[in-house]
Amino acid sequence: MDMARGPDSSAASAADGWRKGYLLLGFLAAAGLLGYALTYLVGMPQVHADGFVPTSVDPNAAWPSTLATVQSSFIVLYAFALLPVVVMFTVKNRMASPYAMIGAGSLLVLTLVLELVNNLPVLVAGSYAGRFAHPDPETLLYLRQMESVRYLALDVVGFSGAYFAFFVYAVVYRRTRRVLWWTILASIGLFLANVPFLWPAPNMAVILMSLSVIALAPAPVILSRMAAAAD
Repeated sequence: MDMARGPDSSAASAADGWRKGYLLLGFLAAAGLLGYALTYLVGMPQVHADGFVPTSVDPNAAWPSTLATVQSSFIVLYAFALLPVVVMFTVKNRMASPYAMIGAGSLLVLTLVLELVNNLPVLVAGSYAGRFAHPDPETLLYLRQMESVRYLALDVVGFSGAYFAFFVYAVVYRRTRRVLWWTILASIGLFLANVPFLWPAPNMAVILMSLSVIALAPAPVILSRMAAAAD
């Protein structure tokens, strides 16, 4: 009898291990968001390319290279950890609203890939032990401008798309998952509130944007719990 139960017991144990793994990924994604927000608060960048774009092109850039590396590492942690959670969450909960869930899941996966593409080079460059060659001032300015345009474009699309995808999740579960609904709503509200301060009060804009990311941090944990729920 014990031998007959063996395979079922092993399968149940393996499934439990996978569920715990997804829960861990949710917490890691939340830690990535919190670290990203706190890095912005510590650096308190101004609203211009030198402030918002982590770079290693210019050693005299306004954003310290150490903070740039730390910031990118938190974004990479968030993106890597959340990717499998989003896929499992979408697969398990797709019948709640198939069009909305698959659309939001696809969009969120795309935004996470964009964040990885955008931040992995910064992370690797910040960890590089060698010395980069320094071009002439005109070439350096061109490289900084192109880097700023590329980074800001991917970063804006990445986080804007993520906010929209999370909002779709919130709408789908507005009656059954009230904590998820209010968490995402508060985060989006803080994000929108920072826009009027971008030019007249950039430090306030940074604070509101960081608070928005902090408010969003519980969302990956909630999604991972829903993804890891037993069938």
